Amino acid sequence: MWQWSALRIVPLAILLAVVRPVAGATIEGTVTDASGKPLENARIDHIGKRVIVVSTDLATKPSPDEIRTDSEGRFRVTTDVPAFVVRKPGYESERVRVNGDAQVKITLQRITSTSRCKLSVPPHFKTKQANDVDYTATWYYIDTKTGPQGIISGSGPTYSWGAPSDKDVWKSADYSEFMYDSGVVDASGHSADGKYWRLRSIFGAAAQYYNQTRENAELLDCVMDRVPVKLR
Repeated sequence: MWQWSALRIVPLAILLAVVRPVAGATIEGTVTDASGKPLENARIDHIGKRVIVVSTDLATKPSPDEIRTDSEGRFRVTTDVPAFVVRKPGYESERVRVNGDAQVKITLQRITSTSRCKLSVPPHFKTKQANDVDYTATWYYIDTKTGPQGIISGSGPTYSWGAPSDKDVWKSADYSEFMYDSGVVDASGHSADGKYWRLRSIFGAAAQYYNQTRENAELLDCVMDRVPVKLR
């Protein structure tokens, strides 16, 4: 039986405990690289507004309601969300938990490796087309102890906004992310009950898996590293 997707159901009590907002917290901070140099135009995302990430080739200006660091790496945000992400092309992103008013110093590290594969021999995968009227997509799947499991990679005008959902950022018990120089966001995490997910995305295109065991996620990560994320 194919197990391409499953409802991501989280018990209400757990969800409320994890994503319970902090009323009107104000966070002031600075963002630097490992040498202490201020990073200008770093993004402050998932603060309760829609996040759209486009290719850096497009060189689009931020919309008026988006928050970016200034020339000295400083930012200020008032929000009622439980966490937000600081990201900039070419760096490992940082998720910041919100527990009330705070002043923070954030150091972003340059990306040294984009692979999440931990296996010496990556698994062989098969493919299956999954096109629809408004997008093109391909399943990349492998055989596992729990049956066929896969990654879907697709593109289309409204296929992806280019970033993980706010809830995935807020509720994941563990979260990690890279933002490639191209603008592609590679995010992963797992829920409190041990369900793993990963998403590589840019506006209009994404590759992703959800609701996986840790063992299956490690296998799929080795496939994901070889799956393209590209526009039509």
